Amino acid sequence: MNLRIVTLIPLRGFAQKIRCAAVLLMLLSALTTTAGAHDFSTSYARIDVTGASVDVHFTMNRRDLLAPDLAEAITTNYKLEAPGPPLTMAVRRHDTIAENIEVLDLVYTFSHAVNELRIVSTLDRVTPGGHSNILQIGEGDDARQAILNALNPSVEVDLEEKTFLATVWSFVKLGIEHIFTGYDHLAFLAGLLIMTTSAKGLFKVVTSFTAAHSITLALATFGLVSVPSRLIESLIALSIAYIAIENFTGKALIHRWKVTFLFGLIHGFGFSNVLKEMVLTRRTLAISLFSFNGGVELGQLAFVSLVFPLVLYLMASRWNSRFRTASSLGIAALGLFWFIQRAF
Repeated sequence: MNLRIVTLIPLRGFAQKIRCAAVLLMLLSALTTTAGAHDFSTSYARIDVTGASVDVHFTMNRRDLLAPDLAEAITTNYKLEAPGPPLTMAVRRHDTIAENIEVLDLVYTFSHAVNELRIVSTLDRVTPGGHSNILQIGEGDDARQAILNALNPSVEVDLEEKTFLATVWSFVKLGIEHIFTGYDHLAFLAGLLIMTTSAKGLFKVVTSFTAAHSITLALATFGLVSVPSRLIESLIALSIAYIAIENFTGKALIHRWKVTFLFGLIHGFGFSNVLKEMVLTRRTLAISLFSFNGGVELGQLAFVSLVFPLVLYLMASRWNSRFRTASSLGIAALGLFWFIQRAF
């Protein structure tokens, strides 16, 4: 994300405030045009090894593919080595199982029993920026997971050893990336910070949001509670608009930390979407859940550490009224835009 330093020029009168808000809206619109509202391009691969044969079950949303043919794109940009290349590779199945969801079954045959496997992904060449391939090798207690993307295009797996620490670190990184590519969550956090003027207030808000989304993230990931994704994403957008409108009016119906807890429960369901779609055992899922949630918390802390001092400075300056008005209008507009986009 490219950040530009904008010089604030003192403005007078209501018309000037509206122009200031319009400028911010254009900047935010440019951000969403290039990055999307919480777009998270993801594909999934389940890999099973049997002797010299390796089966890959690949699932992908067709809208995340910039190439015309899925089979050609995957066979060209998804390589398996053990440690050398396979003798043969064949497409066993290619189906559409739901609207825009395609599955591709590949079988790789090697000259020897596979004990070490190296997977290399260059899917970033044929997918939107920030695409991640979440892969699982094996099933049951011996299953292990990894995330491949442009920054981490390959993984090496010793099938005779368990990779607990590697799995933890992979999902921590995924949680951090999820926060910094989840622009709706960042907009919500920014809205919370605008009217937070003390360390005590910051602690209450951050703690209540963390506790709330951790609860529903766990409940949804373990399948104990299920809420339609469309409803959750629409409610997340409304939560952004509500917080911004409160900021604009300067009036809160209930204490900020309480409403933050309520909306945090909703955001937790949004965070769970990445892990819910993975085929994991309960034990493996627990490791992934806590690692992913830890990454989300680290991403939030980094964002708050960067933004909160700037908010304090602006709210204490002579531009405080203009800043609150413009930022609140901009965030409210984004929330309403995302709500319309997701609900309808």
